[in-house]
Amino acid sequence: MFRKEMPRVYELRDLITDPSKPCANFQNFDDSIRDEPSKKQVWLAREREFQRLDTESWQFLKTETRPYLTTRDARGGWQQIINSLNQARAHNYLIDEGCLGVRFIPKSKIDREETPDLEGMLNGMKVLCEVKTVNISDAEANRRQTEGVRCIANSLDQLFLRKLRLKLYKAKNQMESYSGVDARWIAFIVLNFDDFLGEYKADYFEQIDQYLLAHPIPCIDIVFYNQRTAFHCHVAMQNAVVVNESG
Repeated sequence: MFRKEMPRVYELRDLITDPSKPCANFQNFDDSIRDEPSKKQVWLAREREFQRLDTESWQFLKTETRPYLTTRDARGGWQQIINSLNQARAHNYLIDEGCLGVRFIPKSKIDREETPDLEGMLNGMKVLCEVKTVNISDAEANRRQTEGVRCIANSLDQLFLRKLRLKLYKAKNQMESYSGVDARWIAFIVLNFDDFLGEYKADYFEQIDQYLLAHPIPCIDIVFYNQRTAFHCHVAMQNAVVVNESG
């Protein structure tokens, strides 16, 4: 029904050999995006991201994402597929920054050897990029499954900040082990707050900015992706770059 509007999204959907399985993603997809305008807008935005990928990069991302199309995560959702698709955002960011030869890095065939997600060249220097997603808390995941009472604070707790810090160091270690110090390292972070409407988004980003000032992580450039939410606002930071999703 919406294939012409979202051809690459439907390419992902077509990778599912048995859409009727309970664990399959994109179930009742046509009906859901017809009946839920907000959901349609989300996937139209993803389509715009996918369309910017060259053929080789798009094929790579489809291959990377395929195993997650019929696999739910431990919380009963599909966060793994979203994490994988977030790599398209980082790819496009590198292009916008002027990087040449941007490509996805295949996973190492050596056991336990990890690689960053992307690489390119900028002004004669290699650029590496690792994409990380900071997900909602276990308590919020449980609330959404059980439709419990929401209680959202206007500040982030220390658990969230520690989780973010671990993600940043993990990204740094992956890039360092891949290239040594002879490259520019970028950690591209997608944040999923418990406050999914984004009422306190500006407060959260300000708090993270102050946290990074007090706890700097040397040798990496940090980029945050500000996803569109019901209460969306343009944000900027002093200690990191912010990519604000457009309308």
